[in-house]
Amino acid sequence: MTASRATSETVRTLNASVLTQMRADIIACRLMPNDRLRVEALRERYGMGTSPIREALMRLEAEGLVELEQNKGFRVAAVSRENLIDLMRTRMEIESIALRWSLEKGGVDWEAELLSAFHRLSRQTKIAPSKPDAISEIWSKEHANFHTALVAACGAPTLLAIRARLFEQADRYVALSILSNGPLRDDVGEHKQLMRAALSRDIDKTLDLNRAHISRTLDKVAASLADSERPAACPVGKKAMR
Repeated sequence: MTASRATSETVRTLNASVLTQMRADIIACRLMPNDRLRVEALRERYGMGTSPIREALMRLEAEGLVELEQNKGFRVAAVSRENLIDLMRTRMEIESIALRWSLEKGGVDWEAELLSAFHRLSRQTKIAPSKPDAISEIWSKEHANFHTALVAACGAPTLLAIRARLFEQADRYVALSILSNGPLRDDVGEHKQLMRAALSRDIDKTLDLNRAHISRTLDKVAASLADSERPAACPVGKKAMR
């Protein structure tokens, strides 16, 4: 390998590394919506140079996770109830197409991977006891892997890329809602039902279960956003600040 080729490979590796880390931090809300993304601060955070940081920011802007404001620079994309509803409804439609095609085309290898993905997910705890205010990173990874396994046999790379982007953006809203007081969900049960329906090649049931699964997430996150936007009550015996 020549020196120039080795340097090129190193640059690509660094660029991919900072992009992966920054994307994960935004989705998990370690970088919160509307946070300013100053290059100098990001260089210190990730231990990278200016070029890979700027390239990562441009890639994330294209993915809808970062916004570039004229004369102000980059910031983490904002969240809103309207965007949430649009995102989840679009995800429902895209996943319905991908699921249908995957169930029609999937073979034995697809079935085996789906079973394996569910098994790995079911062995994880969604909320780690050591971090009760955040979703477990391992659970989040296996959760994404399970939903990817469901649609993996659809045979349409462009459709899968769109679905993956929507899933990531939805995960960011889920991370924001983790402290909401909504009803507890039977995550293992919901995913087991999805897996069984898919393995049975019951397309209509699988699509209905997936829509219900996404709708529950939408309702919980929307309620959390509404709570966060509601003004705090003024303590009894104290006058409101003017």
